[in-house]
Amino acid sequence: MEKTMQPQAPAFILGIDVSKDSLDVCLLDCNGGRQFDHKANNNPSGFRRMKAWLKQHGCEAGPETLACMEHTGLYTRQLVHYLLAREVRVWMESALQIKRSIGMVRGKDDKVDAQRIARYAFLHQREARCLSLSGVTLERLKDLQANRGRLLKALQGIKVTVKELLAVDPVSGKTLEQVNRKAIQGLEKSMEQVEEKMQEFIAKDGDLKSKYDLLTSVKGVGKVLAISLLVYTQGFTKMDDARKLACYCGVAPFEYRSGTSVMGKTGVSRFANMQLKHILHMAAMNSVRYNGEMKAYFDRKVSEGKSKMSVLNAVRNKLLHQIVAVVKRGTPYEIRLDKI
Repeated sequence: MEKTMQPQAPAFILGIDVSKDSLDVCLLDCNGGRQFDHKANNNPSGFRRMKAWLKQHGCEAGPETLACMEHTGLYTRQLVHYLLAREVRVWMESALQIKRSIGMVRGKDDKVDAQRIARYAFLHQREARCLSLSGVTLERLKDLQANRGRLLKALQGIKVTVKELLAVDPVSGKTLEQVNRKAIQGLEKSMEQVEEKMQEFIAKDGDLKSKYDLLTSVKGVGKVLAISLLVYTQGFTKMDDARKLACYCGVAPFEYRSGTSVMGKTGVSRFANMQLKHILHMAAMNSVRYNGEMKAYFDRKVSEGKSKMSVLNAVRNKLLHQIVAVVKRGTPYEIRLDKI
């Protein structure tokens, strides 16, 4: 999870360019104005050598240090855990954000990239959103969520194949169903265990548990959507604006027009997290079926002549606004039938 950086300015800034096997580090001394460069292996022994190198230049690699790096998936994980354990303030920034702040550049060099990251962190340090220890829990939830997705995909693949074969060749279909029975049972059991482990991790983190309970208080928001939103918004510290979250999920409508000659239809952008959009779509479908408030809204808008898909997209937006509202307010959602 991310939190706004502590008020005191850092004494040292680390710009780190992370690759699979190595780290390129640029150290900025904020007081002395000095800059130092270093290259280390991306493993525990490399981290220890980096720490010794930092100490040589007066940096103790503690709370007085701000380390900034780009999101590079698994390659940053060990380093982030190492730095957080030593109370270094860790800022994970979007590579696109850093690139756009620099302007047009030509060529690529890891050492220069580390220097650019350090310079970006120095100039924008007041905007830094640093990771907290809850970020480790969110990482584990993300791993489990990805694993659940793979299990679900495998399970659906087997079930669909069997179902289609039963329709055209019942004998072969029953044979396939029989030989895959244990595989299906095993996948279903594994999915149950993954979901149990997710709940276990959430229960151990008081802040995440509180937000999870708030999310699931919104009728139509189940455990899959709640966990997905916690993971992708970093516990609603990275993204706590309903409109921005709707854009991220690809459900915010945008106009498409220019002057008097270009008058396109209002629509949603394809530049979105499609996995989260799919989960949100399923939640909206359930809300329309089982949530009296959403069902009444859906039926009313359709009767007014709106297309079902546009109304369903509005339901997605309403769900996201309700979700953000309960998180900001800190109290469970209450249905108000007078506002339907």
